[in-house]
Amino acid sequence: MGTFQERFTSEERTRKAGGKVRWLQTVKRPIVEKDGSASRVLGTSTGVTERKGTELKLRRQRAELAHVARISMMGELAASLAHELNQPLTAILSNAQAALRFMAANSPDLEEVREILKEIVQDNSRASEIIRRIRALVKKEDLEFVPVDVASVVADVMLLVHGDAVLHNVQVSFEASPDLPRVRGDRVQLQQVILNLLLNAFDALKGCREKDRRVLLRVEREDAHTVKVMVRDRGTGLNSDNFDKLFKPFFTTKRDGLGMGLSICRSIVQAHGGRMWAENDLGYGATFCFTVPVDGTEKKGIME
Repeated sequence: MGTFQERFTSEERTRKAGGKVRWLQTVKRPIVEKDGSASRVLGTSTGVTERKGTELKLRRQRAELAHVARISMMGELAASLAHELNQPLTAILSNAQAALRFMAANSPDLEEVREILKEIVQDNSRASEIIRRIRALVKKEDLEFVPVDVASVVADVMLLVHGDAVLHNVQVSFEASPDLPRVRGDRVQLQQVILNLLLNAFDALKGCREKDRRVLLRVEREDAHTVKVMVRDRGTGLNSDNFDKLFKPFFTTKRDGLGMGLSICRSIVQAHGGRMWAENDLGYGATFCFTVPVDGTEKKGIME
């Protein structure tokens, strides 16, 4: 008589004769014979097409909401981003005019012209990089979970918020533990989380003295399987009565806020298999933290 061992469950995508897609959840058990061999398998399949359709619909709705939130954040940064782009564009114009003046001379200094052209190329690259980062953040694409360098994600975001930090007299510093492993996630959505936390930190510092307008962004390895990201401000801190509401939809302490930023951020982090929380610091200010599993781990998350 056979015995059942090593049970496992998988979801399989099939296509019917008419082309319609069908999803099956299959339970398979190897039947072990008296001699120890297992040449036969007993399987049972259950149709889960409707459930998969609902999951896909919810995933798309969350992706749409996250995309709208990114566009909204870009709106907040519009003035500072325009200023950031205006600087290299103005420098390009000034250098081009200077180069034309040198070339119009009877004996143009070609070495000087060469140096001016190098500066034009550098400023062009700076402006192009800012535009590239903006386009990457607002572009609507499907989620792509791949190995990601968190430090480079932070660098992208810090370039985007540089103008806003200058505008609000905020000093932003970044610390990263050495030999950070890559995490598995969607680069754009991780940027969205960090960007949202930084903009919130800037907002928390509006009423503070200029010398206290500081934000620390730190990335470190929490344990063998997890990387932790922290955004710490030196503002007035969080109201203890609001801790339970911080990550709920439509809760906001901003006058013009929609109350969706932190809720979306938490959903993104959970979809990456991580967690997100906030805490008041011992002195003053608040810290928002989230974790992301290291690439290669089996940890998985579910969007709420």
